[in-house]
Amino acid sequence: MSTERWVVKLDPPADASPGLKAVIEVGRQTIQTSADLLATGSPSQAPDVVKLLRDEKLVTGDEKKSVLAEGYANRTQEFDDIKNDIRKQDDNVDLSAYGTYDISSGTFVAIRQHVKDLQATLDAAPGASPGKQYIATDIEIRLANAVLKTIDDVHDELAKATDRVQAHAKNIDGSAPTYTPASAAGNYVPSNYMQRSYSPGPGFVPAATSADYARYQGNVSVDAAIDGALDALGITDPVAREYWKRGYRVLIERESGGNPNAVNNWDSNAAAGHASRGLTQTIPSTFLGYHAAGTSSNIHDPVANVAASMNYVMERYGVSRDGHDLQAKVQQADPNRSPKGY
Repeated sequence: MSTERWVVKLDPPADASPGLKAVIEVGRQTIQTSADLLATGSPSQAPDVVKLLRDEKLVTGDEKKSVLAEGYANRTQEFDDIKNDIRKQDDNVDLSAYGTYDISSGTFVAIRQHVKDLQATLDAAPGASPGKQYIATDIEIRLANAVLKTIDDVHDELAKATDRVQAHAKNIDGSAPTYTPASAAGNYVPSNYMQRSYSPGPGFVPAATSADYARYQGNVSVDAAIDGALDALGITDPVAREYWKRGYRVLIERESGGNPNAVNNWDSNAAAGHASRGLTQTIPSTFLGYHAAGTSSNIHDPVANVAASMNYVMERYGVSRDGHDLQAKVQQADPNRSPKGY
């Protein structure tokens, strides 16, 4: 097994505009950080850059086909900021552990092939037309979206690797939780989907609202949180509620392991100053933008957190209010597909 660090290189085509170069640099840094995290045994910490770009409205489209937003080329500073945030995460990777994960493995081979294919696409691009400074706009958009797709493909490879690592850990100790967020430390409480010890209603007391990030100390039942969120959104049909429960049980387990106080302090969102929080790992701006009326203003409150997330996926991904298409439109909620940030 080789332990020499793989340095990712992506060369822009001739006559690439500053906007295209900025997108390529985000792609290169994302893949470098993802590869370093994989090689040091921490694939689950790889940044979900497509999600970050979507949150910043630099990416549009549904989860199955993300595309760069119109006017992205004029937002080079935002791309540079994101690249620098990801690089900061990479700077904190313990490279002394490089080789913990076999870099000759199928995952690394697949990632290298994605990079090779992207470079071939960039190399094949025609130059600028006579009298023009940059590549034609339609060609540049196609190339930029090829970079975006490669970022997404690499993230999917890391998600598969994470699944394998977690499955191996589960085989070693079947009683251990599948995923324990690093941010939860000693306060982690495993989720219990069958716990129905209480149901939000007149007696429900939300977490303290004196601070938006006050630590939640109440009931930790995932099912109760989902029920409360559906109540808040006025979704009462039993069949619809079951669709939402099926998807959100999976999504919450993957995002936070059922810990309402989970805070992601390591990815690019955190580096940018807006860490993902709570059961569904929403960032503050998303929580505020999709907050459900009548729920707590505390992002760690389970009901408020889940309700905001549900509002978000209905608007962002076009999930129906009856939830029948939730798992089809949001991969993170589908147990039959690999985890993927939403």
